[in-house]
Amino acid sequence: MGNPIVGRWLLAAALALGVSRVVAAAEASRPTLFILGDSTARNSARGRNGQPCVGWGTPIADYFDPSRLAVANVAHAGQSSRTYYNLPGDWPSVLPRIKPGDFVLLVFGINDGGPPRDVSARGSIPGLGEETIDLPRADGTVEKAHTYGWYMSTMASTARERGAHVTLLTVTTRNIWTNPKVAFRDATPVGPLPPDYDPTADRIERGTANGRYTEWTKELGAKLHLPVLDLTNLCADRYERMGRSAVDALYSDHNHTYAAGADLVAAAIVAGLKAFRASPLVPLLSAKGRAVPPAEPRYVSENP
Repeated sequence: MGNPIVGRWLLAAALALGVSRVVAAAEASRPTLFILGDSTARNSARGRNGQPCVGWGTPIADYFDPSRLAVANVAHAGQSSRTYYNLPGDWPSVLPRIKPGDFVLLVFGINDGGPPRDVSARGSIPGLGEETIDLPRADGTVEKAHTYGWYMSTMASTARERGAHVTLLTVTTRNIWTNPKVAFRDATPVGPLPPDYDPTADRIERGTANGRYTEWTKELGAKLHLPVLDLTNLCADRYERMGRSAVDALYSDHNHTYAAGADLVAAAIVAGLKAFRASPLVPLLSAKGRAVPPAEPRYVSENP
């Protein structure tokens, strides 16, 4: 006669194995939302007064139903489209994970200012063209650096070829302000405010490099027939309605958000996704996501 304790252990192990296989099957059948970007999407640094910084790719998971969609925030702080494409732990590792039916939100540009002069620089060549620069490495090999548009196009196209739904996002709005009567360092006045200072005249930056990366992303979406969410101007318009001081409280500096700021950007992205006529991500929203009003259609480009 067998040992009853061993028998019970084997039964429990078999049940656990069966449950794990069911869970694994459920995970495999669930689509994944991959978030590709920089520190504005994923961040773990500390800001002013030691508060933790958070990128929008963290709180956006709460806007989706976890039983229907997995969220993989594979963004990497400090990266440009070029460095993200080349780093073994970034795009080379992410691409094999993408399966048919998955989703990709792709946003770079803040760290892409270039062209790069050596391999230690983060930048890509500005623009959407096919020009390249050879960058010698210390080991004697050469990296062929491409334009911002080449990297974005290559990542978007290869993800789409694997069956993913790709949406391009223009660069996240930065906490950099101007006013005709006041000089600011990011959002902080340089010196005393003049008597005729009008806070309603404060204007926030609308995309890096005078908005060129925002426009290049839109042009790329039109060229590739990919949907584009103008996150730059969607957030900028909301921020100017909120006012400089209220927005500054959400940021640790000109780039990086605290938790409340990250959640505001995440909600703006969900609002933008709901502005598309038939985004396949909308049916996967959680109750929190369904409660977000859609953005105005002017912030999205369908590019069929």
